Amino acid sequence: MTAHALSAQKFSHNDLEYIPDPFSFYTRMRVESPAFRSDRIFGGAWLFFSYEDCLRLMKDERLSNARAAVPLWFLPEEQRTEFADMIGVYERWLAFHDGKEHTVNRRQANHGYRPFTDEWLEPRIQGLVDRLLDDVDPRGFDLMPEFAFPLPAMVIADVLGVPVEAHPELNRWTDDIAHLFGSTQVTVEHLKRTQASTRELTEFLASPETMRHSEEQGGLLHSLRTTEVHGHRFSEKDVVAQAALLLFAGVASIRYMIGNSVQVLADVPVVERDRLLHPETVHGAVEELLRLCTPVQFVGRVAQSDIPYTTAAGERIVLPAGRPIMLYVASANRDPGQFEQADSLWLGRPAPNRHLTFGAGRHLCFGDPLVRQTLRIALASLYRRMPSLRVVQDSLNYNNNLGFHGFTELRMRDGVA
Repeated sequence: MTAHALSAQKFSHNDLEYIPDPFSFYTRMRVESPAFRSDRIFGGAWLFFSYEDCLRLMKDERLSNARAAVPLWFLPEEQRTEFADMIGVYERWLAFHDGKEHTVNRRQANHGYRPFTDEWLEPRIQGLVDRLLDDVDPRGFDLMPEFAFPLPAMVIADVLGVPVEAHPELNRWTDDIAHLFGSTQVTVEHLKRTQASTRELTEFLASPETMRHSEEQGGLLHSLRTTEVHGHRFSEKDVVAQAALLLFAGVASIRYMIGNSVQVLADVPVVERDRLLHPETVHGAVEELLRLCTPVQFVGRVAQSDIPYTTAAGERIVLPAGRPIMLYVASANRDPGQFEQADSLWLGRPAPNRHLTFGAGRHLCFGDPLVRQTLRIALASLYRRMPSLRVVQDSLNYNNNLGFHGFTELRMRDGVA
């Protein structure tokens, strides 16, 4: 059974029948039900699949980004208190703030990040990429565990100024959090594991040893602690929370973005793939990969009150107060109403490429420059070293969480090796 034939009523982020190919399902939904109310997802959520709806609703100030506790909504209210400490960390995340609070904290975070320019980051990212690729055997290797999994955690650790050697633990902790926020079906057992991982991550980031290391390295963790804007400074808990957010948002997305990109590039002629190697063409090629290969399938919002809304298709609906709104950016990025050859990779696609991978409006993803730069350096380095890189496994093994869509393994070899 293909995802195209599966019903909208059955759709969830953890159903293995949808995960290999959610895109044909999205195509059908854009035609038949671009706005669909699902009782299966978080006990009742509106799902949107068209580019116009996703863009409009991302910018709609009537919708709230305060959705830290949404993954707990399947629990009885009295049981949710067991996880209050975990949710308390997420509620401090810049990504889950609205209004003036979001503006103040976003400004504070931007000032803290300001010293970390592309010129500062590039040699550090390049050094970590080279360190991993030096250990890869081009005659045969698994891209995901040998390169794509360790690299983002190492890069973000280096930016934060925490020990790069901590990347296995950072991957484990943030994978549990990513599964929580990318899934529509989680168990109490997983919640408890994520609670433990969140506690371990925040304790690691807040420890005197980690803080001292960041200060010595001139890292972002230290910068966030010491930056003051208009008399405002982050509290210690806020500093740790924003660092945890950057790890959560960046580690899984960069990892799967690398894997998804390499998989789709395997069928691209070398002469086209070389666009990734030249300064005048690489940025457009990376934007096209971000459009087509984004692992982040959706962006969430919550209605603050009953909201009348007329969809792009002209349907009048009401978004009920307190219920999730799911905006499927991976579907919007393939909407033929917005993109020519929407389901095809076009590395020379003319600018501007208005994909929604990083969102839109005032909640544009805070870490998007780091994602773009890491992806650009990783792919250019791979294809410069291995110009005939290709996939050599018959079947693809996917992560079981559609919220971060990508591979757990991807066997490769350089065709000329």
